[in-house]
Amino acid sequence: MDISIWPVSTRPRSQQTHQVVLAATNELLLEAGFPGVTIERLSTRSGVSTATIYKHWPSKNAIVAEAFGRTATAALTIPECVDPLADLIDFAVASLSFHSIESGRVFFQLLAACSMEPSGALYFQEYYLGPRRETMLPLFTRAIDAGAIVADVDINVAIDVIFGAAVFRLMRDTSELDQTTLRNTIELSLNGLLANK
Repeated sequence: MDISIWPVSTRPRSQQTHQVVLAATNELLLEAGFPGVTIERLSTRSGVSTATIYKHWPSKNAIVAEAFGRTATAALTIPECVDPLADLIDFAVASLSFHSIESGRVFFQLLAACSMEPSGALYFQEYYLGPRRETMLPLFTRAIDAGAIVADVDINVAIDVIFGAAVFRLMRDTSELDQTTLRNTIELSLNGLLANK
């Protein structure tokens, strides 16, 4: 089974169809949450046939991963280059602060669903995890070059540690989400990587 990201036609009509379904997905996520999104509801809301929807995505999880991931990524703010370490922490906090109570529920439901479905997981990686990692790589590099973080750190592992710890904290109760708790969790995760401890 080929589980690569399904190619989307570059024809304007196909692109428009793709965007209409993504918009309908975000509407349904706001109204009914992850469980309330079905292919049939997406078809009704978007006016796109189920057959056409399946030409663009392999599953509901793939659609939601792309729609949610694009929305979450659009909400990201890339920090100014002032203090490399502070920029890194600020970006991590901002990235995770997107998860309000409702979007936090969607995130964890989507994460659980995609973990059980390879094609959904690929879309989650492409549209949610990938953009965060791509943005954090140069932020980490700047912090290392500035001497704030140890030079021999494996950046990819460090990113996993930071986000892993913060996401685990969020899993306890998204209703208690606040930026101070997130910042403390991220700073504690970074503590072992600091060059001047």
